[in-house]
Amino acid sequence: MLVLTNASVIPWEAAQQIGFISIESPSLVTCTATVNFQYGQVHGVLHKGQTLFLYPPCSLELIHTPASAFTVYHIGFLEYGLTKESHEKRVYELTSENLPAHGSKTGASSQGFRILAIIQELTDKRSGSIQTEEARSHFLLCELLELFRLAVKPATEMVDSVIRDALYYINHHYGDHLTREDIARMTGFNASYFSRFFQKQVGRSFQAHLTRVRMDKAKQYLLSTQATLNEIALLVGYADGLYLSRKFKQSTGISPSEYRLQPRARRIATVQYTGDLLALGVQPVAASFLPWALSSLIQDELHDVIDLDEHGVEELLRAEPIDLIIAPDYLYYLPHKLEQLERISQVIVLPWNQLDRLETVRLIGRIVGREQAAEDWIEHYTTRARTESDRLKDFIKPGETVGLYELWEDGTICIWNATARAAYNVYYGLHLTPHPNILRDVLEPDNHQYIEEDQLTEYAADHMFLVLPAHEGGLYHDSADKLSERPGWHKVMNNGNRRIYPLQLEQFWCNDALSLEKQLELMVDILIRENSVKDR
Repeated sequence: MLVLTNASVIPWEAAQQIGFISIESPSLVTCTATVNFQYGQVHGVLHKGQTLFLYPPCSLELIHTPASAFTVYHIGFLEYGLTKESHEKRVYELTSENLPAHGSKTGASSQGFRILAIIQELTDKRSGSIQTEEARSHFLLCELLELFRLAVKPATEMVDSVIRDALYYINHHYGDHLTREDIARMTGFNASYFSRFFQKQVGRSFQAHLTRVRMDKAKQYLLSTQATLNEIALLVGYADGLYLSRKFKQSTGISPSEYRLQPRARRIATVQYTGDLLALGVQPVAASFLPWALSSLIQDELHDVIDLDEHGVEELLRAEPIDLIIAPDYLYYLPHKLEQLERISQVIVLPWNQLDRLETVRLIGRIVGREQAAEDWIEHYTTRARTESDRLKDFIKPGETVGLYELWEDGTICIWNATARAAYNVYYGLHLTPHPNILRDVLEPDNHQYIEEDQLTEYAADHMFLVLPAHEGGLYHDSADKLSERPGWHKVMNNGNRRIYPLQLEQFWCNDALSLEKQLELMVDILIRENSVKDR
């Protein structure tokens, strides 16, 4: 159990050079600017977007010499472990067993944006009951710590990195004959050592996790295809349908045929797929409102929807029952959150950022019994995309290329394939021509590409959609000035034929169906507007 003890937003004045934070409970600290820091004999740099974890007692000194204002966030908390339980009471005692190492610091990754978003959520004062606020802060702290562990530099938490690699392999090769010994060998550990660390990091054994993934895939095939039980068994790594049936009933309490024939869910909750459900005409009863799970572009479409991240499990269990929760498979890397959802209702885990965007809509349509609605939305989207494409004919000349990029605070540039952000709109909705190197290295192999600034000219298209974080101090604000200070971007911007179109990460984090549709018009509008202004 995690209890929030401090959630401070500390403004740093422009004339200020030094600040101190007293660490009186396990703490996470992050800033909207790059600062130098010192605690004890340790000196270092906390780059904008990075987060530092410290144990008490400790005094953290922050040093920032450029004359600029920014914000420091400090989250303090305590961890309690259950030590005794009876029908009458539960006894919890302070522990630090599951906390990161003192001085752990996140590296550069997209997790940094998510960590900052949760920290800002925790500092946002709500007017709910004490019980509601405690449940909300516990839920957010659990996710915050799990994200922190994922983002910590591999050099300081190598085991986490190895286990993530093992999880990725299992989650994508569940249909193969996998053994504990095979995965241990792949990671460079002996089988016994691997088992202990896998159990510690994931919260379940290797075999239990593999079975979990296979059962989730079996559920997906049962609800979305007419495949026989034998066919599904082979797809998920079992020898025959009889063995699958036995494992499935052990896991769910019902047989595969009973699962397939049960009425389609009416009251649905979701993490990440909110816009897909809305596009199908399904209003979820509960959803995650975190910025990477719900685009700000579609929040107004939700009416009386319960926030899964704000309400505790016990509160949700007291409400009208939820029939089904649709969750993304990246929650395999956040086991605590997945277990919380399973306490509320049955969960079906779907592939995230792997399928064609239209195929994802079809898949969810089959699962919730809205196949025709899925086809109707796909026709609507393709018609809308053709209309928007026609609007661009006067602004993109024949032979000109287009690309979508994202810039992180540390300078890393992400070039997304069609499964992330709104890249699907660019390359497959509007059918714009990608830069040849993006086609070769990203779209054809279906991979994301991460490049350094000195490689940018090799991938820079004539028209560049650039996703930037728009939080306080984020790169989106005064983006032209901030980009021109970076040599690689300055070189690209000085090419008179290239144009950059800044997009807000908070609007483009998600690429569900309804978000994709709204992003489509937004992207076309900004391209037309920027070119109209430049041509005057």
